[in-house]
Amino acid sequence: MAGKTHCIIGGTFTYVHAGHVRLLVECNNFSRITIGLTSDAYVRAHKIYPSFPYQKRLANLKRNLAHNSLLARASIVKIESESDVADRLAADAIIVSEETENAARKINAARKKNGLPQLKIVAVPLAYADNLQKISCVDIFHGKYDVRGKLLQPVQVQAGTDNPTKLAGAKKALERIFSKRNISIHGHKEDSRVSHHPFNRETFAGAKNRAHAAWKRAKGKCDYSLGMESGLFSLAKGLHVDITICCIYDGKRETYGTGMGFVVPEWIAKKIRAHGSDLSRVMAETAHVKDIGRKQGALGWFSDGKMHRREQVESSVMCAFVPRLAEAKKEMKYF
Repeated sequence: MAGKTHCIIGGTFTYVHAGHVRLLVECNNFSRITIGLTSDAYVRAHKIYPSFPYQKRLANLKRNLAHNSLLARASIVKIESESDVADRLAADAIIVSEETENAARKINAARKKNGLPQLKIVAVPLAYADNLQKISCVDIFHGKYDVRGKLLQPVQVQAGTDNPTKLAGAKKALERIFSKRNISIHGHKEDSRVSHHPFNRETFAGAKNRAHAAWKRAKGKCDYSLGMESGLFSLAKGLHVDITICCIYDGKRETYGTGMGFVVPEWIAKKIRAHGSDLSRVMAETAHVKDIGRKQGALGWFSDGKMHRREQVESSVMCAFVPRLAEAKKEMKYF
């Protein structure tokens, strides 16, 4: 049952998607609702794309309010700025998404300046599409997914490698996360801009550099780019572990994951460091297997075929997606 209070929400509402529905559901706790709907002039001034004319957005918003049994208690007003109405209207609360909470604080600052009581800020968790990214009207407009976030197109991934073993491991991980029919992966060799076989933190830099180069190559026309880099990590004197690092980039931020590691004979680690070589080259000399890094890897050789480098890559990609899975599926603030 609705409470005896008045709330405010605002937006452009090009589409009323799952994120907007969360805001509307929160409105059920209030007996009066004022909704600020941005004008066509506001949309043009802020270059909001895509969008529809005000009347079309208004009609769609009303349909959704009626569907959620909120229309009778809602008043919709045309607004020309983010603070329009909210900085002077008598109300009790403002409902926003987590990412627009700062805008609500600015509105409260303006209200304080105008001698009005502060609004209670109700921040609603973001809604995510099945590609693990925040639902956006732009992606709905371009047909990536519907208003509920259900995928209509495969998740596009650009990998910074042409190594078949790395690509196979990445593909396996992506299929576990998004399902086979929902992914499309493309690979191209990218420069890591680090040592042939990096040590410690340099490995993370190599993965990041490959991911950013892959994103640039795709011209941002992908959902994610991947960079994978194997390196030796010094755990103690005379103890080095070979670990694959994956960096996932979405044009805004990176997330990282590590694959399973195994101890490399110390004489091999010393040879790599002394001669600026890499594990594949040293293993070619030792195991007489050319391009072992593009096949079973050193892990496959040392384990007598019981394990494969592909598994290292797969686990690193899976782990790099953990923060994104936690945010999208567990509503957890990871960063």
